[in-house]
Amino acid sequence: MKYIKLSDEQVRARKRRNVAIALGLLGFIALIYLVTMSRMHANNRARVAAESAALATLERADPALPPPVQPDAGAPQTTETVQP
Repeated sequence: MKYIKLSDEQVRARKRRNVAIALGLLGFIALIYLVTMSRMHANNRARVAAESAALATLERADPALPPPVQPDAGAPQTTETVQP
């Protein structure tokens, strides 16, 4: 088999290309990460605003309704025991 022997200049050019490709790929990954984080942050703020608006609407809708459960309050506590 015959192999092509690269000159020192060709090896250095290949290495520069590889470094440029690696930096471009890292830049693209960083861009995707930043866009994803900013979109998640915006969606979270929109969800919190929607929940607040829904709670305010529920509170005004009918005073006979039980009080709304706050999102961070967790499940309501009961003292009832279940008999088998």
